[in-house]
Amino acid sequence: MQIIEVKRQRSLSDELPSFLLSALPYRLVDEIRSRWNGERIEEIRLRRDRRASLTLPSGNCMLETVLDGATVDATLTGMCSGSLYAYSDTINQGYISLPGGVRVGVCGKASCEGDRLIGVREVTSLVIRIPHRARAVGAPIRRLLHEFDYGRGVLIYSPPGVGKTTLLRGVISQLASGEGGYSPIRTAVVDTRGELSFSNGGRELCLDVLSGYPRALGIEIATRTLSAQVIVCDEIGDYTEAMALVSSHNCGVPLIASTHASSVDELLRRTGIMLLHEARVFGAYVGISRAAGMDFHYDVHLRDELEI
Repeated sequence: MQIIEVKRQRSLSDELPSFLLSALPYRLVDEIRSRWNGERIEEIRLRRDRRASLTLPSGNCMLETVLDGATVDATLTGMCSGSLYAYSDTINQGYISLPGGVRVGVCGKASCEGDRLIGVREVTSLVIRIPHRARAVGAPIRRLLHEFDYGRGVLIYSPPGVGKTTLLRGVISQLASGEGGYSPIRTAVVDTRGELSFSNGGRELCLDVLSGYPRALGIEIATRTLSAQVIVCDEIGDYTEAMALVSSHNCGVPLIASTHASSVDELLRRTGIMLLHEARVFGAYVGISRAAGMDFHYDVHLRDELEI
């Protein structure tokens, strides 16, 4: 008897979480389903009175669906379970965090008191970032930390959209699981926006997650009360956070973090990063790049070899 194995074709439900499919307007979901060619969907962008679009590894795909302001507002409210107030703190920072590591960038007309943003009205765009379970990545970062004998950290940098968060997730898994013949490391993740811990839910991981904490506070807690051997966070850069990072470094806890920059020269022109450089918080600055669907390329700059 001949047995023929038929590989099931992936559906849109395999690509996007069910709660997101329910929250998006029906006609938008129908168009995405009809036009989707199986590529990884990285972002879905909804724009007030403009065409929606998909961000794919191959580029931007403009859709025909145009959503009016009421529909965009209703979509955001639905994502917030009917209560914008419950999400107001993060909306004022430009995003909301949803289950499964989904992050939605929110922009519109700002309401301000002096220099302080107190609200966003007439939402003009929603940028929905879709996390994906990536195969193992980050081994070079893991090796660098080992070479530094866990005495200094690593700062990963790149322009937006290259995959810093994806890489950090892989590094977290490598550290907390002991992949590659290493022993598991007590890893504390300061997951301010609820993105880093996605796909790192294995029971075997030596992992503690501070979800939703401001970075400076989360780093302080991870250092002083969790006895972390390494701390991981994303998108550092301002001066207040830099002071917290210097404090954790002085307590002997290395940090792996990410930030936006196109080059190491641009990176070290930033005041907060320069403070960390002078305090010798990072042993290496690692620029990353990759072509669509390809492996990461690492451009490693050892701290002690840089001329400032």
